[in-house]
Amino acid sequence: MKKKIALMVYPNFSMQEIASVCGLFKWHYDTETVVFASTIEEVNAEEGLIIKPHKTFDDFVIEEYDCLVLSGCSDFTQAIRDPAIKGFLTQFKGKDTFILGAICAGPLFLAQAGLLDKKKFVNSLFVEMNEILPFIKTENIVYEPVVEDGTIITAVGCAFNEFAIAIARKLGYDCPDAIYTGTKNLIKGDETYYKQHIPPEHLEELKTELADLISQPKGNK
Repeated sequence: MKKKIALMVYPNFSMQEIASVCGLFKWHYDTETVVFASTIEEVNAEEGLIIKPHKTFDDFVIEEYDCLVLSGCSDFTQAIRDPAIKGFLTQFKGKDTFILGAICAGPLFLAQAGLLDKKKFVNSLFVEMNEILPFIKTENIVYEPVVEDGTIITAVGCAFNEFAIAIARKLGYDCPDAIYTGTKNLIKGDETYYKQHIPPEHLEELKTELADLISQPKGNK
């Protein structure tokens, strides 16, 4: 193991969703978390915390890291339009031995970069968002707490502990289910539990906000 994981952040990212990953690797596997972003400028987390990235995407060297982790975010409308994010992620096409983990809205960025075109995955977006964004392959969505397909691990936002455990195991660590005291039993086999619908009165407002993205041809990279 290289004992370093890369964490990708963007405006309004969720600290809670990746805190378990960072804590697990720090305290159980003596692994450093290195924070990457488009620029070295401070980034506001959705919880109100301010994070100072260690490095920019240009400084990333894949051979130095065990995996890359993407958090979710409460408002992705700014980050999804950042060309540096898509450009950074496209380098992982064909890198079938490098582990990528994305939780909640994080898989959205993997999808935009074309990394989920042939992968099963889950996210915590409203069903309608998945349907109207042209780069999301809705036929590949599996509504379970954590979904693994090859070296890509995705999870719903409430499965942050299970997400951390899945990444640790994928890297080869012996990680027990009960490593986090109080980890709840998430519902499996009932996709309706994870399908969230946006209220109809807000759908048109959403379509207006995302008009420039929705207008792209289906399957556009």
